[in-house]
Amino acid sequence: RHFSKQSDWRNCLKGKTLHLLGDSTIRQWYEHFVKLLNLTDTTLPDAIHQTGPLLATDTIDNITITHRSHGPPLRCGWTRTFHLRYVANVIDEIQGGPDDVIAITIWAHFVSFTVDIYRERMEAIRAVIQRLHQRSPETLVVIKSANTGMGNELVAGDWLAHRLDLVMREIFSGMKVVFVDAWEMTTAQQWHPDALHP
Repeated sequence: RHFSKQSDWRNCLKGKTLHLLGDSTIRQWYEHFVKLLNLTDTTLPDAIHQTGPLLATDTIDNITITHRSHGPPLRCGWTRTFHLRYVANVIDEIQGGPDDVIAITIWAHFVSFTVDIYRERMEAIRAVIQRLHQRSPETLVVIKSANTGMGNELVAGDWLAHRLDLVMREIFSGMKVVFVDAWEMTTAQQWHPDALHP
């Protein structure tokens, strides 16, 4: 569905909790929702915006949105490591239900590592999603793919990101998850130059 008004977004998200887990390309979703829905962005003690944890709420429509960065590896200036948690551990603590949405994207910080490291992390996330769906099958899980971005081809180029994207698609194929194909969206658009944060 396409929503053109804030009231449409609010009606869709009324009573929902969105757990946005992963890198800065999903933190953009958090920032977009906070601005679009005029949510109250609560600064948590010792949290750093770049890596979180972040919390935004709306008491009128009972909307809660959180963002948490994935665990290492991370490429950022600095962060408080006691806030870093692996996505699988975070999902294991979410009870789930029809009012919970979990959105995940993990790729940008892994492009300069071997595919085996990425595969191992994704397989752990696959296993935790299976456990989540066993205890709460109505929980919606959204997987956002990698997107194109102009970067150093030896460290963060599109070819490296695309390799990880193919692994991610293989690991989550056949699962009860929704894919947001950011790769195709950013490849197909011709209006703006590629950017890590489209």
